[in-house]
Amino acid sequence: SITVLGVMNIVTSVFVESAMRSTQHYRDLLMQEKARNKEMYAKHLRQIFRQIDVDGSGMITMDELRQFLQDESLELTEYFEALEIDAEDAKALFTLLDRDDSGEIDVEEFCDGCLRLK
Repeated sequence: SITVLGVMNIVTSVFVESAMRSTQHYRDLLMQEKARNKEMYAKHLRQIFRQIDVDGSGMITMDELRQFLQDESLELTEYFEALEIDAEDAKALFTLLDRDDSGEIDVEEFCDGCLRLK
């Protein structure tokens, strides 16, 4: 009976260890997927930023943002919305990111803010 109990303990410990490894592997996969999604999302945001930055200065002004949001021919508004960022949120984001009231935001501020909005 002691031998049976010992064997059962070994089988149980093997099962528990296997389950823990499987859970850790699943967590690792989820973390990798989340990082890939965030990277892809940031890449798309940089593309949008370049489209909004009409003068190529590396900075977006409120006028450039307004022009972007009003120009339906750019078809970027739908793209922006597909990334789950509402046009009204973009205006509020611009105002929040422009902390020094310079009237401009750079690409990193834009991407970071949009990632926080998502």
